[in-house]
Amino acid sequence: MSTWIHKVCAGLVLLASVGAVYADAAIGTVKTLKGEVNIERNGALMKAAPGMKLMTADKLVTGANSAVGIALQDSTLMSLGAKSATQLNEFRYDPVKRDGNLLISVLKGSMRFVTGLLGKQNPAAVGIRTPTATIGIRGTDFVVSVADKE
Repeated sequence: MSTWIHKVCAGLVLLASVGAVYADAAIGTVKTLKGEVNIERNGALMKAAPGMKLMTADKLVTGANSAVGIALQDSTLMSLGAKSATQLNEFRYDPVKRDGNLLISVLKGSMRFVTGLLGKQNPAAVGIRTPTATIGIRGTDFVVSVADKE
């Protein structure tokens, strides 16, 4: 009987660890980097590097004369220019159903956005927020620019 209990407990631990990994699953990757680029995650600040995995709620901040290019799981491409700040608010993507949603906030600076599979399959599922407006996706390639308050 104790073997059965151990197997059940081991199975529950495995399921819990898979759920935790899935909850923290990467939504994208830093592809290119120039200059100083930082990622704010869960209150911690870290220097970005090519190949670094991005998570939901990450905030990307570029310095002067800096830029970063990222790719999300659905093949969405984003590049941020100098002195930019962008928050990856929401990202959910099911590659089998090609379903999900994406919400990004451009807080300041500039961002070029090339729509991935989510935007092509369901444009209404993709949104870009700025301090003054929310942009709905209707095209596949556009630039957003937000003036710094300072």
